[in-house]
Amino acid sequence: MRRAMCLLTLAALLAMIMTPAALAISGQEALFGGGEVPETTEPASQAQDEAPAAAESAGETSSAGQYPTLSLGDRDGDDSTAYIVFMQNRLIELGYLRDAADGVFGENTQTAVKAFQRNNGLADTGIADAATQQKLYSDVDTLAPMSEDSGMFGGEITRVQTMLGQWGFYGGEVDGQTGKNTNAAIRQFKKYMKAFYPSFGVTPTPEPTATPNPEGQFADMPVVLDMPLATPSTEAMSDETITEAVMEFVDGEKDFVVFRQTVQEGDSGDEALRVQTRLHQLKYLYAADGEFGGLSTRALKYFQRKNGLQETGVADAETQQVLFSAKALPGEEYVFPYKLVVDISDQRVYVGQWTGDQYEGPIYTFECATGKKDTPTPLGTYQAGGKAGGEWYYFKDFNCYAKWAYQIVGGILFHSNTVSKPKGKPSNGGLGHRASHGCVRMKVEEVKWIYDNCPEGTTVVIQE
Repeated sequence: MRRAMCLLTLAALLAMIMTPAALAISGQEALFGGGEVPETTEPASQAQDEAPAAAESAGETSSAGQYPTLSLGDRDGDDSTAYIVFMQNRLIELGYLRDAADGVFGENTQTAVKAFQRNNGLADTGIADAATQQKLYSDVDTLAPMSEDSGMFGGEITRVQTMLGQWGFYGGEVDGQTGKNTNAAIRQFKKYMKAFYPSFGVTPTPEPTATPNPEGQFADMPVVLDMPLATPSTEAMSDETITEAVMEFVDGEKDFVVFRQTVQEGDSGDEALRVQTRLHQLKYLYAADGEFGGLSTRALKYFQRKNGLQETGVADAETQQVLFSAKALPGEEYVFPYKLVVDISDQRVYVGQWTGDQYEGPIYTFECATGKKDTPTPLGTYQAGGKAGGEWYYFKDFNCYAKWAYQIVGGILFHSNTVSKPKGKPSNGGLGHRASHGCVRMKVEEVKWIYDNCPEGTTVVIQE
């Protein structure tokens, strides 16, 4: 957190030297390509908000220099300091956490905290107390880096993740570490294979053998057949066990059939889910849900372009043979209609538009108000949580309301200025300056544009 505050101070010094226009151009060129940055613009239907400035919401201001105890199940609160996001970003930087920062203290974050504590001379409780966080934010040169624990990583797991990922069952990172995503992929693979191969995982019943009678004794008695007492056994198809039947395909002893049917927009089911999952792992598509819609088609076209295939948006046999192979080229970032860049240096939100192989723009530039210096908006790249409710959002910590709240990460939101009662008219006062507890405040009509046009998962970059 100390590091984050230093960066914010540096940004303030730069802002005193560079003009807002220069800052805007530098931010745009870094993310959307060349060209001039337009003046603050609004969609055509937007109306000016002439209401008086709303008062700042009540309540004590949290200090970024304090370290509240964080543990499993905790979440960053509404419109407040993103303690967990800051901590997760630091753990990612040090190599302890491989998930994206999301403001939720889950099992993977707990595992990362334990590993950090163990490697840095602290009791490995998995609870981020004040001592742990003080150590975490200290000079990086004094910290022990992440080391791969043999109890957490394994060669067999890596092989399973690699092949199930390649075939469209596992969408996570190949890290050799067991977890809920890997277990879910193994269950899905077993279920899928059982549907096509009823004998998958079944131990065949031994053939009965005849017991010969001693020659000359009891010659007239019938032949006795030795029958197995045990019934045929079937591997548990719903558990996460890596069985011999799974490894026969993973290790290439048996061939996995990668193409079974063409997948295109409007399709749903297992094959659509496999195509989506593979596109997700290769970083073209953010989420796989088994419903192949417009976002999936757009992501598939980008995959086809990157891999030298005809851009049809249809996953035919040729496309799937490349998609489900080791030679498939990954994308640079997830495909969405738009990408949002929050620049703290000039208090602006820039909107880039997807063109088929990159985001270009900005097509809109919105004035905003980010977090105060003692409650900063967390820097980083996030996949947005999307709509945080309906038209009105209630901040219970501060007993106030805002319109069109859209989650960036954890409790950090885009939203309008706040009012004391619902159905009020939020003002545009305070925009262009640091004013919030960490959220990004905007004009009502402009934050509604984000709410209406940016689906869940949209990439949001917060930079200085």
